[in-house]
Order: sequence, then C-alpha cells, then structure tokens
Amino acid sequence: MSLPETTLDSRASIQALLCQFRLQEVLNEDPSTKTAWLLGHIGGEGSAHAGATAIVTIERPPFSLRAAAPSVTAPPSEPGQGLFDGLALDSGEQNDIYSWAAGFANTSALGPDLRVSIICPATAKHINKHRRQQYKWVRETPELYAKLVRPFIDAQPPARIQWVHNILAKRVEAERIIYEDPDPELGFVILPDLKWDTTDPASMYLVAIVHQHGIKSLRDLNGSHLPLLKNIRTKAAIGAQKYGVRSDCLRLYVHYQPSYYHLHVHITNVALVGRGMTADRAHLLDVVISNIEDIASDFYQRATLAYVLGSDDELWQRWAEHADM
Repeated sequence: MSLPETTLDSRASIQALLCQFRLQEVLNEDPSTKTAWLLGHIGGEGSAHAGATAIVTIERPPFSLRAAAPSVTAPPSEPGQGLFDGLALDSGEQNDIYSWAAGFANTSALGPDLRVSIICPATAKHINKHRRQQYKWVRETPELYAKLVRPFIDAQPPARIQWVHNILAKRVEAERIIYEDPDPELGFVILPDLKWDTTDPASMYLVAIVHQHGIKSLRDLNGSHLPLLKNIRTKAAIGAQKYGVRSDCLRLYVHYQPSYYHLHVHITNVALVGRGMTADRAHLLDVVISNIEDIASDFYQRATLAYVLGSDDELWQRWAEHADM
C-alpha cells in the first residue's frame, strides 16, 4: 500500500484546494500509466492549508465501458444517444481504412476520465518519492543489511507509520476495510489500496496490513511467521470476492524495500500489470512461504537480496557512502 494520498480534513473540498494550487514543478510523468506528479503550494488566505506544500497526482483511469455496452438483444441506439455523442474531436486524419483524431471526452458514458489525489502537507520524503530520479542496483548481503539498512530502519520516526496504526485501530478509514481477522498474532485487515478506485475488478489492488507491530520488512520473516503468512494467503480470497475476483486470479507479494516499515501484503488481480510488481522489488508470497518452509526457517536472515534504489531514496546516500569507502 502506498503512503496515504491525503491528510486533509474530510470536510475540505478537494476541488477547492485544486483551485488554490499553484504549480512549482512537474516532479515526474509516466506515459505508460498516463500519470503526472505536480509539486506546488496551496494558495488562498484564510485556508487551513494556505502556504502548505502539496503534491497533486493526476492520472487517466481505465475506461468503464461495461455498463455502457448494450446486450446482444438490445436494438441499436437512436441518433443522439450514441456512446461518442459528447466527444469534441479535431478533423483527424485518414489513410485507407484507418482513421484517427484527438480531442476531449465530454461524455460520462466512458466513465470518469481523470483521477486526482493530493498529499498535503507534503514532506521532503513525499517529494523525493515522486520526483524523477536515477536508479541503481544494490546487492544487500546479511552483513550489509546489519551495517547499513537495519540501523536506517530502526531510525525511522514512529510518526511515519502512525497512519498505519490509525487504520488498525479503526480511528480512520474503518469504512474502507473489507475484511478483518482480529487475531493479534495471525490477524490483519484488508482494504483497497489508494492507487485503485475500486471500479474495475481487472485492476483490483488490495493490501493486507498485519496487526503485529514488530515485523518491519521481509528481512524479519522466519519460521514463526508461517501461520500468519499462510493465513493471509488463504483469506485474501475473501476480500477479492467482494469485487468478483476468483482466488486463482490473485497475485500476492511483498515489497523489499517496502514503502513503509510495517509488514503488509499486496493483493492484485493477475490481469493488472504495473510498477512495483516486477522482480526488482516484488517477492511473491508463495515463494516467501516456500523459502522459509522448505529451505530454511531463517532464509531471509541469510539471503542476499538485490533491489533497485532511486537517487532520491534516503537509503541511496548510505549505499553511496559505503561505495566510497
């Protein structure tokens, strides 16, 4: 699960805040996901967020055409009732049987054509996470983990995962929880990841957050955690059923390095392909369980783990200093 996309008062209007947003920098753009990240400040004197640094994420969501599709027995729609009646297109071009044009989808028949989220106030960590950066591979041996990474993890202020504790305690987002096993050792909550708008099952993205507070990352997992991991694997299907996704269509994995240091498992539809699901970061839950159960209980305390770091990642500097030694 990503960091919370907003800490705004629930009574505040996102649209009103966007009208007060003053662009400072385009942090990044991703043509493959049709997403852009914008850095700026909230203007407007008297606003509770006036002067605050904000990151606005703008993305093009998938088309929602299923509801608009007629049944095979339905008669053709009358003129003026077509799917594309609201489009405003340029003159376009044509070559033999191929035609194309650009324009604006001024119609609700295709579903919402824009999704906006805000982080406000945005910290330096948020800004670095979303800014375009360089990347490099690192090979983390158990010795380098103990020397460089574990001290970094232990130094993270508790406030950075307070939002996780708020969810587990149901102080916030309680209505978004779609399944909970309340057991303090084996239990977890499942809720939609903030990257998913919950409309299209093919792009389903859920996250299971464990109730245990002492498991910070993949490196902490050992044989004692197998009942917890297997419990998540078994019951993830219950959450997915809410969106009509079968158990054999689920991809379960953990990230290393994770976005935040409290164990959580990503649950996605296998049809969804995106960043964060590739071998440079994602470890399939089935493989994690097998490594611990079939190879060694302390597999992840002994393994060398390779992953990608961005130049704006806080860990980057530690690895850079080590390379210079």
